[in-house]
Amino acid sequence: MPKDLLGDIPLPPAPAPGGAAVRQHFCPDCHKPMRRIVGKKGPFWGCTGFPECKTSLFDKDGKPSREADERYRCPVCTRALIRAENSKGFYWYCTGYDKGCKTRLADDNGVPARSFRCTHCGQLLKKRTGKTGIFWGCSQFPECRHTWPDRNGEPDFNTKSKS
Repeated sequence: MPKDLLGDIPLPPAPAPGGAAVRQHFCPDCHKPMRRIVGKKGPFWGCTGFPECKTSLFDKDGKPSREADERYRCPVCTRALIRAENSKGFYWYCTGYDKGCKTRLADDNGVPARSFRCTHCGQLLKKRTGKTGIFWGCSQFPECRHTWPDRNGEPDFNTKSKS
């Protein structure tokens, strides 16, 4: 909600284009209005009562939510994923690239493809082909040498990993 420049008197919300009312969401703790903020890890909702009220919620389909929208978050660092296109087609990359997260995921009909994490180092697994067929290996090879067999297009975590 905008504030008056000369004081702390809240101004009424501006009407949306077309005359429709703007839907306000209220803080579950102090009941003041929430505002959508685009931060360095992606959009989220913060209480307008900050710094007295430090409540923040995830952004899920443009609305505040206590649960994160995992479909569009980096599986390694939890920053937002962005859809991009190159000569090979669409893909998703992490907005934390400049912070050291080099995660890239394939596009699966407009959403990031399902990914799997190494149970030893936490980085992503890559589907690879070797002498004995398809297997899943850690993306941090050669630092992490753990592998899992492939079972129906997914790593078989029920079998013991090889290192």
